[in-house]
Amino acid sequence: MMPGIADKREIFKESRMFRFLNDEQMDLILDLCRDEFYEAGVRIHSEGERAENLYVVAYGRVRLEMEMRIGSRSRKQVTVDVASKGEVFGWPSLTEQPIHRMTAVAIENTQLLAISGELLLKHCETDADLYRKVANAVINVVSDRLASAKQTLAHVLSVASHDLRAPLATIHSCLDALLGGFAGDIDGTQRELLAGSRQRILDLTHMVDNILEISHIEIRKGDFEQISIPELVEKSIDDVQGPAQQRDVRIVNNVPSNTPLVLGIPARLLQVLNNLLSNAVKFTPSGGTVSIDIEETKNYILTKVSDTGIGISKEEIHKIFDDFYRGIRVDAEGAGLGLGIAKRIIEAHRGMIYVESPCPETGVGTRFTFTLPKVSPGGDDQEKDELRPTHGAKIVVADDDPHMLRVTSLFLQSQGYQVFGVSDGEEALAKVDEIAPDLLILDLLMPRMDGFEVCKRIEEKVAQGGKRVAIIILSAVREDSSRRRYELETKTAFKYDAYLVKPIAPPELIQNVEKILLRYKAVGNPKEES
Repeated sequence: MMPGIADKREIFKESRMFRFLNDEQMDLILDLCRDEFYEAGVRIHSEGERAENLYVVAYGRVRLEMEMRIGSRSRKQVTVDVASKGEVFGWPSLTEQPIHRMTAVAIENTQLLAISGELLLKHCETDADLYRKVANAVINVVSDRLASAKQTLAHVLSVASHDLRAPLATIHSCLDALLGGFAGDIDGTQRELLAGSRQRILDLTHMVDNILEISHIEIRKGDFEQISIPELVEKSIDDVQGPAQQRDVRIVNNVPSNTPLVLGIPARLLQVLNNLLSNAVKFTPSGGTVSIDIEETKNYILTKVSDTGIGISKEEIHKIFDDFYRGIRVDAEGAGLGLGIAKRIIEAHRGMIYVESPCPETGVGTRFTFTLPKVSPGGDDQEKDELRPTHGAKIVVADDDPHMLRVTSLFLQSQGYQVFGVSDGEEALAKVDEIAPDLLILDLLMPRMDGFEVCKRIEEKVAQGGKRVAIIILSAVREDSSRRRYELETKTAFKYDAYLVKPIAPPELIQNVEKILLRYKAVGNPKEES
């Protein structure tokens, strides 16, 4: 039975996409709807096709699939999500990029409410409130679907990896037996071929281990012990020295022997160091240098791995810790898991890891830095809050979306920060004047006074001798668009310390906040950045 207008209204009210609309906006969307019916097994649209319609499921279910690629040859269709009554898909019809859609297939006889993305966007252009509500809904839908895609992929690969590891172990043992002479003598050519095969099996086993760890890394507090970073660095250098010599890359160890101890799991931290060092060697040309340095703060040890290699482009640097991201150099070995796993390990040790390219000191290559809490003089019973040198920092969060404001505040409060939430630019400026915060996290599209105007007012105060406040832009608007608008309006550079696009993962937000606060604390005054 086809749903009538009253039924459609109820479906919309239950939908995450449209339940926040007022009656007038709801009527407008209902007028744009047309009914489409699909039998079970029929494909509604395919991944890569032009996105024209936003769909709401009236009844039935729709399977959403996407192609997963590991390496250059392996391609599989994987079910990412199933949309049922009231749920939406086809959101790319509301963006400037027309093709980033998943394949959609009706699992059973299904009735859809199809809305032209082009017509809906035209209405959004004349109704700012409608645009804001729809944009926020799209962000939430996409964020959840991305999380679901990653979880699905992690599950599929972990099951497959368990089945792969056993035969690989058998092959490795057989090759060891041959190379060890337990099955008779072999000549030099045979030994060379077998040794090469053994190394490839080791590489493959390492990749399988990484795949197993993307969904779960076990870090138990009971396994923590006091660790000497200098000893860990020496062992890691020994592990990667062979590949470095083959590539004619020099490894320089600048870690002092009296570096304070840290708490952690040695095998896990060695895994992080090996990953950073091997990556640095891999992407450094012949004759280059990889160096390891230490910086000590009151509560933390900062370990820095720098290279003189090819560096990381601006377009790639924010993706570098994503699972399965292998970068533009598709010829590089590996599945793109090492840095994502390193990030999980360091965060499980209550530290953080970040990347800078080019290296600030040399102007070339890349520098990875990870922080670990020092062992306190009082032993392991040091209060958790004292391990974070920026604990208690005052942060103003300005966002007109109450849900987003609450969630962002919760993320930050969980790390021990003092958070002051405001809902528009005027309140943000007043709060900055009142409490002189350590950091301002600023949305751009807000009522009464937007984030652009807040930045202009702050720059005016700085020009008159006022103190600059550190700023993180947290917006759904792309950075290049915001930068162009600001520079056209002011004829000056848009100054901020980080630009994050919603939705933002909690670890990424916290990492950026911690990095900026640590830097400002070190220099004593916010650094100007464009």
